Amino acid sequence: MSQAILDGVCKTYPIGTGSLTVLRDISLTFKAGESVAIMGPSGAGKSTLLNILGTLESPTSGSVTINQQNPFSLPEKALAGFRNKSIGFIFQDHHLLPQCTALENVLLPTMVSSDQSSSADRAQSLLEKLA
Repeated sequence: MSQAILDGVCKTYPIGTGSLTVLRDISLTFKAGESVAIMGPSGAGKSTLLNILGTLESPTSGSVTINQQNPFSLPEKALAGFRNKSIGFIFQDHHLLPQCTALENVLLPTMVSSDQSSSADRAQSLLEKLA
């Protein structure tokens, strides 16, 4: 993700006869190469914020811009392609294939990409950053 900008992002879920506001008026900018920690107590909205940044969930209101584009304006198939090329996930749970090496697990999302020419080099570089 080169740059992500959240402007006035809110997320509300319907519950029973009302609604539950999880995020209210969140405005943040994440710059390329920046490391950020999102901390807070259980139920504070951390996972919801990460799901919105990962384009897995859309905000109820406000805007999200990633790499100068609003991903939530894309049709579902284009959004999946955007997510594949522009966003990476490192899950805290074990979502790795145990029969694969770390490099193979990192390369797995690239298997659906039409351009795999630099995938192995990029995957190796990402793993070195985590070491």
